[in-house]
Amino acid sequence: MFGTKDFYRSVWRWHFFAGLYVTPFLIMLSVTGLIMLFAPIAERMQYSHLYTVENVTASPLTYEQQYQLVADQYLNDSIRKVYVSDTPSDATRFQVKVDDETRSVFVDPYQGKVLGNLSVSHSLYAWADDTHGTFMIGLTGDWLIEIAVSFTILLILTGLYMWWPRKAQSAWQAATTIKGKGRLMWRNLHSVTGLWSAIILLFFCISGLAWASVWGGKLVQAWSTFPMEKSAKNVSSNLTHNDLNPKGVKQIPWNLEQSPLPESSAFGDHTITLDRVVDDAKNMGFTRFQVHFPRGEQGVFTATASTMGRDINNALDDRTVHLDRYSGSVIADVGFMDYNWFAKSMAFGIALHMGQFGMWNLVACTAFCMAIILLCLSGIVMWWKRRPSRAKGFSAPPKPQNLKRWQHAVWLLLPISLLFPMGALGIILVTLIDSLLVRSLHKVTKRFAPLS
Repeated sequence: MFGTKDFYRSVWRWHFFAGLYVTPFLIMLSVTGLIMLFAPIAERMQYSHLYTVENVTASPLTYEQQYQLVADQYLNDSIRKVYVSDTPSDATRFQVKVDDETRSVFVDPYQGKVLGNLSVSHSLYAWADDTHGTFMIGLTGDWLIEIAVSFTILLILTGLYMWWPRKAQSAWQAATTIKGKGRLMWRNLHSVTGLWSAIILLFFCISGLAWASVWGGKLVQAWSTFPMEKSAKNVSSNLTHNDLNPKGVKQIPWNLEQSPLPESSAFGDHTITLDRVVDDAKNMGFTRFQVHFPRGEQGVFTATASTMGRDINNALDDRTVHLDRYSGSVIADVGFMDYNWFAKSMAFGIALHMGQFGMWNLVACTAFCMAIILLCLSGIVMWWKRRPSRAKGFSAPPKPQNLKRWQHAVWLLLPISLLFPMGALGIILVTLIDSLLVRSLHKVTKRFAPLS
C-alpha cells in the first residue's frame, strides 16, 4: 500500500495543499524570527548612550533613590518593574506604563539623572513578536498561525515520505545531492534543504505551538502551569503572572503565565524598600534579574530570572520569588526543579529558540531561518515550473485513480488529527474544499463538453 503510485500521489497531494497554506506563514515566521534575534542587539548598539554609563564610581544611588527620580518625572504613570544588572557600567532600567504603552526609562545611578526612555510596546521587537504570534490580528491570527504550524508537521511527515530513496540511490546520496537542471534541480534543492531542516523545524513547531491559544493555552500550558495555590496562602482572584508582562512582549516564564499571583498576607503600615527586595534577592542567589512591583495594596514584590525574560541563558537557573510587600517574607519560591518535564523542556527550548546560548546559537538560528525561506521559495519555483502553460487554478497534483489510496493517506494525517486540534480542523477544511472543487470542475466540464 505505502509503496504504490496511488499512495505516493495521495501523499504528494496532501503535501501540496498543506504547503499552499503554510508557505506564506513560514516565510513570515522566519523573517520576524530573524528580526527578533537581532532587534535586542541592534537596539542596545543604537542606544548605547542609554544602556550604558561612562563614569562608574564606587557610590551609586540606592535603588529607592533611583526609583524616586523616575517617579518625579512620571508623576501620573505607573512604574511596573526594574531590571537589576550585575554589570556596573549598565544603566538602571525601569519599566513605566505610560497611558496604553510601556516604556523603558534609563537612570545613571552614579550621576543621579534620568538618561532617557524607549518604547517597549512600539519597538521593532514588539512589532515582530506580535506579528510572529498573531499576525497583528489578535485571536484570529493566532488560530491561523496554529493551523499553519500544525500543517507544517504534516509537511514534515509527507516530505520525509516523498524524499525516502526508492531506487538505487542511497540515503546519503538522496540527502546531499543537488544536481540537474530546471525543476529537477529545484526539487533536489527543496528535498535536501527540507531533510536537514526537518528535526529543527519540528522542534520549533512544538515549542511555537506551546504559545498558541488552543493547543498551548488550553492544553499543554494549562497542564504545565505551576499550582501557585499550593505554595502561597493567598492568591489573587483576577491577576495572573501574565499581567506582569508588558504589552506586546512576553517575559514571564511560560509555565507561570496562567498561574494566579500570590497576595501579601496582611496589611501593614509600611512597604519594605526596593533596596531590601534587591538585597534579599541577591542573597538568595539572583544575579541578573527583574523586580516587579506590587499590584494593589495586597500585591507582592516579585523577583524573576528566566530565559524567557532574557535575564539568564541557563534554564537551570530559572527562578521566581514572591515577597510579602509589608514583612518581606518569602511567600513562594519557584525554581527550575519545580517545573514539570514539559515546562523544563520549554525553559531550555525558549533559550535555543531565541538564540541565547552564545554566538553559535545565534548563527544556527539565523541559518535555520534562511533555510526555511529557501525551502519555501524552492517549493514555489517547483510548483510554477510544473504548472502547464496558461494553466488556471492551483494545478494541484492529480488525485490517485484508486480513491481508496487517497483515503489510505489518513495514516500520515492521524498524528496531526489526534495531537493538534487546529490541525485536524484544517485537514477537514482542506478535504471539504478539495471535494467541492473537484465536484464543481466536473459539473463545469460536463456542461461545456461538446455534444455527441
